[in-house]
Amino acid sequence: MNLPGHKFFVGLFLGIIVVWLMVMVMLVRASALAPEATGTMLAVFEPKTTSDQAFAAIANSGGKPIRQSSFSFIWVVSGDEAGLAGKLKANGALGAYRELPISPMIAGCFAYADAKVSTVFGD
Repeated sequence: MNLPGHKFFVGLFLGIIVVWLMVMVMLVRASALAPEATGTMLAVFEPKTTSDQAFAAIANSGGKPIRQSSFSFIWVVSGDEAGLAGKLKANGALGAYRELPISPMIAGCFAYADAKVSTVFGD
């Protein structure tokens, strides 16, 4: 059975997914904090990072862990010391982000992918 209409809808669906992914990457990149940033932020670590490792990295950075998200590698962190975002990154975080207009779980996945792309392309 040859149904040409299905090809159109599959192509349309894939196109929508690609556009959505591109918008999500742009949102996560726009939400990334400069190294000198301070205040309350979302710290994203490698997915294989345990809660204890993330907690230690936050403490070593001078930040105060506020809460953990549903994933052990995404934390809400606060700190008044200038340069907290940079210190988090130096202690193993993939990045630090302000409040995102998306779920922290999705943001963590995109932040992980963004950090990997940045290391490959030297961005």
